[in-house]
Amino acid sequence: MTVLIAPADLAELYDGSPTLLALDGVALALLAQPGLSAWQVTMHGGSLRLHRPGAAAEAATRPVPVPPTQVLAVLAPKAGAAAPLLAWWSAAAPELPPVIEAAEPAAALPELTRLALASLARQAAATAVLHRALAAARQEAEESREAIVSLIRHGSRQSPPAALSQVLALEPAPAGEAVPAAEGRLAAAQVLGLNLEGVASLALHVQEAHVGPAALLRLRLYGAESGRVHGAWLVPGEALQPGWLVLDLPSPLGPVRETAGLDIAVELEAGDGFALSLGAGVTAPERALAVRGGRVPERSLALRLWTAPFGRRFTVPPHWDAEAIGLELGWPGVPMRLPAQIWEAARFPAGQVEWVALGSEAPRLLASFGAGRRLAITLPLVPVNGLDLLQAEVAVARGDAGQLEAALWLQPEGVPLALESDLVLDAPEARWSGWRRPPPEGGPLLLPLALPPEGPRNVAVVLVLRHAGKPPAAPLRVEWSELVGLRGLGATARPEPVNPLPAPPPAEPVRAAPVPASPPAIAVPASPMMTMAGPHAALVRLQEYFVTPDGGYRHLDIWLEEVGDGPWAWPLLRFKLAQRGGGPVLEFRRREGWPNLFSIWPGTEGDGWGPYLLVREADLAGDLLDRLPHQRDRHMLAALVRLLPEAVARAVRESPEAAAQEAMWLGLAHRLAEALKVPAETA
Repeated sequence: MTVLIAPADLAELYDGSPTLLALDGVALALLAQPGLSAWQVTMHGGSLRLHRPGAAAEAATRPVPVPPTQVLAVLAPKAGAAAPLLAWWSAAAPELPPVIEAAEPAAALPELTRLALASLARQAAATAVLHRALAAARQEAEESREAIVSLIRHGSRQSPPAALSQVLALEPAPAGEAVPAAEGRLAAAQVLGLNLEGVASLALHVQEAHVGPAALLRLRLYGAESGRVHGAWLVPGEALQPGWLVLDLPSPLGPVRETAGLDIAVELEAGDGFALSLGAGVTAPERALAVRGGRVPERSLALRLWTAPFGRRFTVPPHWDAEAIGLELGWPGVPMRLPAQIWEAARFPAGQVEWVALGSEAPRLLASFGAGRRLAITLPLVPVNGLDLLQAEVAVARGDAGQLEAALWLQPEGVPLALESDLVLDAPEARWSGWRRPPPEGGPLLLPLALPPEGPRNVAVVLVLRHAGKPPAAPLRVEWSELVGLRGLGATARPEPVNPLPAPPPAEPVRAAPVPASPPAIAVPASPMMTMAGPHAALVRLQEYFVTPDGGYRHLDIWLEEVGDGPWAWPLLRFKLAQRGGGPVLEFRRREGWPNLFSIWPGTEGDGWGPYLLVREADLAGDLLDRLPHQRDRHMLAALVRLLPEAVARAVRESPEAAAQEAMWLGLAHRLAEALKVPAETA
């Protein structure tokens, strides 16, 4: 007996799907379900022919070489009718399929269900065996790898390290062309046109490096095809000097068949200057240096690259960023959207925020709140690996868009955020966008926020919304429609606010003033309450008014936000103005909750709350500013003292007790401001 099938159907017979065979006399229409491969067996011309239900049996002309696998059963109106098929089967396969005698398909369902469950159990057991075998194979492979690495390391100790071989040398352009940082940031990328295999060291040429200790250069060596990082360095400001910056890998890269690429990000403080040299000569367009906004036409960075044999050189490289190895970078300019589970973990006030969706689209968050109200929506775990910027998109669905104010915050992963007052800025990865309003010409409100170069793998993202109107203004319905991540070259510049808005006031009890550990360089928005001709601050906040029971000591604890003086800017400053023995004293602290005001702490005194610095009239009239080693610190202290009368006048209004002594406090502030001897460089 021969079993035939149509040539076009042969591949489907062996696709591994659960299979059901039915002899003539059994209709398969009821059992022809998705996921089940059903075949009719017809005796025609002295042969058994396999065909799909409803197809012509005459098309089956090719012999079936072996019986199919995963056959659940053979349905036959009578058990004896399956004898020819079973005879052919027994000659080609070790096991015969079960036969179900049923004239109607419905009568076969109970037995067919039992057989399907038994087959599923056998497959699960076989899968478990394969998983165990795979785990054992991986374990053996890891043991083999460790043995090979141990052998290589042992052999490397028996002979001197292999010498480096230079494979690329692009010298700086004689005319001094360079790519400078703009607005405190530099983002660039370049494909080198060489394989990663064997790369052991590289060097960039720095043309200018007038930077403070808080500056940071992040460099990543990655595979251009996959985006996977194979080398990464974080270079602080102290290590950035004009000339060649040499960066080593712990050991030469193995057989990585990818093109080498460089991803560069630099973040500076206000007043810093930094530039990377361009190479002499021209390069192919696909290897030209890419910067934000486009490419540098036919120019590349000045750089050098060395290779060495794998396993023949082991070093402990400075500035190595081991946590970034294996990271997959996003493609420049391509928005990376959040998976659904990130949005599903959102936390928000019940009754004010809800999920909405139209048709089959993904649900979105919709907030409803009245005049004078504010609310916060938190995404507690947002992955930011390989990204340089997050951008939220907010749209007003109902109400006056001009009355919406929104701010985007980044917070450390795992920090409890129950209230808006829990938001802080004293962690390196903590940042906020400032209050923003929708564009007057209409359209969604975009809130871009640059990520720190040394940022963590995950952050908490908080969107704070507030209604700037007053009752009886109509309520707002605001949709948080999108949150995307972008890599450096796709990062759009942060839009300047149409109306600069101050930060939110703290909730009671009043918290210590938060501040970034390394304040980024930012543009200082104009404030209608202060002139831009001299030092100015967007916000003045009284943290505390304190007086001893005997009245012998009293102070104002004052916090300033977005302070600026010409090209210099400081996101947050904090000080105490105290009255001690009839004279004014400025007090600064180095402790949690206080800004890092000085690059090098100038004070020598301390108490139970940590180090402190006291500045009196004689100090300001003397050489205190001249003794500060960093220009940024001298500008900060001079700007703060010159701003003192205006800041005190605004701060005392927040406390009735302090306001009652306004004349006294202003007198102390003016005495310090008038005593200041301003160096020429800060005048």
